Amino acid sequence: METKTKKNVVCFMCAECGQGAANTAGVARMQYDTSIKIIRVKCAGQVGPIQIMDAYKNGADSVAVIGCCFGACHFFNGNLVSLRRVKLLKKFIKEMGYSELILNQYTARAAEGETAVGDFEDILEKLKQAIENKGVLKQ
Repeated sequence: METKTKKNVVCFMCAECGQGAANTAGVARMQYDTSIKIIRVKCAGQVGPIQIMDAYKNGADSVAVIGCCFGACHFFNGNLVSLRRVKLLKKFIKEMGYSELILNQYTARAAEGETAVGDFEDILEKLKQAIENKGVLKQ
């Protein structure tokens, strides 16, 4: 069976720290895989099961939510709300027979571009593991 080589990774990033970290990485000319598609949201707390499942429906191989560090959310703990949602959805994905590695949550600080790049690398590594274990939605 032929496997798909082109990856499609959707990252929902909060407009404050998540997107700020990606911008800092860009200013510092740090490079990351072109399969990462960034979707800017006002707060990670706005990302729910509907947005995540829509990303999968539209071809995402992996989805991540990147928000502010815990205790530093600009919108009253939206990152904690998102963390709970992601944990529940990971359980659902696992019960459906897929790898929970295709959905992840991260935190970032706007001034730390290397954190965003490291998160992107971690997402791709987890996706690689999921593909090897045949736990992805499409192949």
